[in-house]
Amino acid sequence: MKKLIAIVSVTAVIAGVGSALMYKEFNHSNSHSVALSRTFNSTEEIVKKANVIIKGKVPSEFRQEKVGTVVYNVYEVQVDKLYSNLSDAKITEGESIELYRLIGLDLGDNKEIANVVDANYHELEKGEYLLFLSGEYDDELKKYTYIPNTPNQLFKMNSSNGLRSNQSNVEFENITEAGELPSINEADLLEVIESMK
Repeated sequence: MKKLIAIVSVTAVIAGVGSALMYKEFNHSNSHSVALSRTFNSTEEIVKKANVIIKGKVPSEFRQEKVGTVVYNVYEVQVDKLYSNLSDAKITEGESIELYRLIGLDLGDNKEIANVVDANYHELEKGEYLLFLSGEYDDELKKYTYIPNTPNQLFKMNSSNGLRSNQSNVEFENITEAGELPSINEADLLEVIESMK
């Protein structure tokens, strides 16, 4: 009987320690969940999955908002150029929209957030971005929300293009570690959007 109790106790301790280590590893990982999110291999693919495409100025300031268990960083993005709007919302150049950048899941009980996005990309750098969004009216929030169609790819205007930003030969580089679709040229984007009309 003592032998059985010892075996059960040792097994329980090993299982408990193993579970705690796995939980800690998952919770502190920067990129475990990144593989679960979609990445796009072509401009055509990313355009097809977005109902709003804009070039916008993203500020460094944001607020964190929790919707259910999902945690977002919310940015007031100024719309510099509206390439496509297939949503029900009226969006005009020069106005601001709220960009909901997915960060992770709140595990509750004052625990840390489980990352859905690599922690290196939780906070966006100030700058001009090419944003492929899923825009729709949220009944819970009672407003339109705009969420990037993938947290894995962020396209920021190449700093060397800053002075030429009015030309359609602007290059937007993927600033994340995702190797697929390293950049998007504005002229190519316009051509893809036109071909899908």
